[in-house]
Amino acid sequence: MTALAASAAACTNFADPTTVVDLRVLAVKAEPSEIVLDVDLSNPAMPVVDPANNPPITITPLIADPAGNMRPVKYTISACPNDPFAPAPPGGGQGGGAFPSGGARTTVGSALCDENSPTTWILWDQPADAGTSVTVQPTADQLKQAFMQDVFPDQYGNLHGGFDLGMPFTFDIKVDAGTPDTGIEEIRAIKRVLYWARRIDPAQTPNQTPQMAMLDSFLLRDETTFTPIDQPKTLDENMPREEPAGTTAIWIRPAPATAEPFWTTVIDPDTHQAVPFHVDRETLRYRFFATAGTFSPAVTSSEPMPGFVPTGPIPLESKLTLPTETGGLPTDSMGNSLITIWVVVRDDRGGESWLQRQLVLTH
Repeated sequence: MTALAASAAACTNFADPTTVVDLRVLAVKAEPSEIVLDVDLSNPAMPVVDPANNPPITITPLIADPAGNMRPVKYTISACPNDPFAPAPPGGGQGGGAFPSGGARTTVGSALCDENSPTTWILWDQPADAGTSVTVQPTADQLKQAFMQDVFPDQYGNLHGGFDLGMPFTFDIKVDAGTPDTGIEEIRAIKRVLYWARRIDPAQTPNQTPQMAMLDSFLLRDETTFTPIDQPKTLDENMPREEPAGTTAIWIRPAPATAEPFWTTVIDPDTHQAVPFHVDRETLRYRFFATAGTFSPAVTSSEPMPGFVPTGPIPLESKLTLPTETGGLPTDSMGNSLITIWVVVRDDRGGESWLQRQLVLTH
C-alpha cells in the first residue's frame, strides 16, 4: 500500500504525514505482489487466461486507528481494472512528461474503483478485522476484462497497456471503524498487484516481498559519516524501548532488506514498442510513521537520488523528533506515555512489509 507506500489512503488533513493521529491505511501487503500468467494472445482482442496459472492473493492491510479508543475496525475488498487514463500518483516512476498511469512499475494507484461499474467486483464482502489477512482470487474472466480495458495509445498512435507493460490490477479496500450506535467512519485505500500476460524473459521470476530483519535505534549521529555515536539498541517487538522524559529525538534505523534484480519492459525510443529491460537492483524505500512526534526524512531509499554518487553507505535511518507534550497519549501500567512506530519497506513492484515497535517515555 504502499503505499501510502504501497497504497493510497483517503484524503485527510494531517499536521505531518509521518504523524498518525487518526484512522489511516499505512500500507497493504499482497502475497504474491507480482504474477506471471500464460495468456494466449493469438487474438489480442480476446485474450485467453488459463485459470491454472492464476494463484490466489493474500491481502493484509496495515490499518492504524490511534484515536479510536479500541473501537472495532473492519475492511472489505473490491477489485477493478486499471484505469490507464487516471493521473499517475506522485512518485510513480513515470519519468518526465505526462504519461498515463498504466505501467509495470506504477503499482500504487490513485484512482478508486467505481462502485457502480459492472467491472467492479466484490471479492471479500464479509468484514474482516483489522490486523488479519484475507485471501481473494480474481477470476480468469475478470482478468481477461481487465487486460482488455487496460489499453491506451501513445503519442505516436501505438497501443500499450497491460499486455505489454504489465497490468496493475486494482484492489479497493474499504475500511469501516466504529458501530452504528457510535457512528461509523469510512476510508478507502488502493493496492495494485502486477500481472504479466506472458513471461518477459526466460529468467524472469515473480517479485519477492522485501523483509526487514529488525529495527534498531540510537540517540546521536555523526553528520559527516552518518554513523551512530552511541551504541545502537535493537528494538524488541515485545518490549518497548524506554527513553526518559525530556529526550528530544531518537534515530530509528531499519536493517536493509534484500534488493532484487528484475525484468520489466520499457518503451524503445526508436520503435516506440515495449521491449524487455533488466534492472540490476531494485530500489527499496523505507517510510516512517509514529503516533506522536515527527520523522525526518519521511522516506529513505536504498539507492542514491538521481545525479548523486554515494561515497559511502547510504543512510536508511530517520530521526524521530519526540513530542514536548504527551497528554492524550496511551500509557502503560506505570503511567508512562507510549508511542507506536511503524517502518514500511516497499520495492519497485508493489511488494511491501513493515515492522511495528513501541517507545516508552518514562517519568
